[in-house]
This record gives sequence, C-alpha cells and structure tokens, in this order.
Amino acid sequence: MIAYKNQFDLVFSNAALHWIGDQASVLRGVKAALKPSGRIFFQMGGRGNAEDILAIANRCITEKRWQSYFTGFVFPYHFFSPEEYAIFLKEAGLVQKRLELIHKDMTQLGREGFAGWIRTTWLPFTDRIPEQKRDLFIAELIDAYLREFPLDKEGLVHTKMVRLEVEAVKEDERTFALKDAR
Repeated sequence: MIAYKNQFDLVFSNAALHWIGDQASVLRGVKAALKPSGRIFFQMGGRGNAEDILAIANRCITEKRWQSYFTGFVFPYHFFSPEEYAIFLKEAGLVQKRLELIHKDMTQLGREGFAGWIRTTWLPFTDRIPEQKRDLFIAELIDAYLREFPLDKEGLVHTKMVRLEVEAVKEDERTFALKDAR
C-alpha cells in the first residue's frame, strides 16, 4: 500500500503496472499520494499486447515435453482495454484525460536478438523450465514463432505489441464544491 498523502504532483509508471491485477487498489493509493490537481501518466501492456507470441507460447507449454512444468501456471500479466481502465479510474475518483492503446512493431535482430528478448522478458514462462532445458524450450518457441512470422529481408523478427497509455488527474476537491454549488 502506498503510504504518501497529498505529496506528489505527478505519478509515473512505465511497463510495470500490467503485473498488477488489482488496479483499483493501486489507483486509490496513487490518488491519495497526489496533491490536488496532481496527474498520473502510466504506460503498460494493453489489451492485445504480444498476442502472437503468447498464442505460440501457450501452445508450447501444452506440449507433452513441457506441460508438467506448467501445472498450476497462472498468466501473471493483465492487459487491460481503455474501457476497462476507465472504470478503474472512475472508481478511484480520478478524472480520465486520455486512455489510448498504442500499437507498436517491436523488432529484434534475428534469432539471437529474439532469444535474448524471450530470455529476459518472458521469465514467467522460462523460469518454470529447468535451467539445463531452458535453451531448448526457447529454441522451440522461436522455431514455432518464425514458422508463422518469418524474419523479414533485413533479418529482423517483428512482434506486435500494444501499450495502454493512461493520463488522469486528481481534481481539487474545491473544484467539485464549486461545480456542486452551481
């Protein structure tokens, strides 16, 4: 829980909040930490993020050779839509200024670049595999991905990513009082 009260003009988060399912609690804490008229700017994975690689990873983890490592696996990311996030903001008492899905083409240089990205980003999947088998799992995941999405003519791997950008403000309670008096 965030313990600050009315101390910050801005709360910023980049590529972290999609790890948290309970956005309502986060936003209540952020609102309390903001000064009146304080702003938030968040960017996180949004609805549709990494769909192609996730679909392939989900197929890989159900293959006989890997499935025992994924018993009880719960996908740890939460990729919200603007409509879902608007509800969280409203419930927290924050005023939405902008909610937008930003589509990005992420590129990695060849198999090795792609393997490095998987090794460092997809730990919830790769950490479940014993270390001595991890490179084999990653290679199979890459092979399956490249069969569907081959390298381009420059040798790049493309992955469709989606970011949710959130801008909101904590309205000054005096503003509400003036609006209500009208």
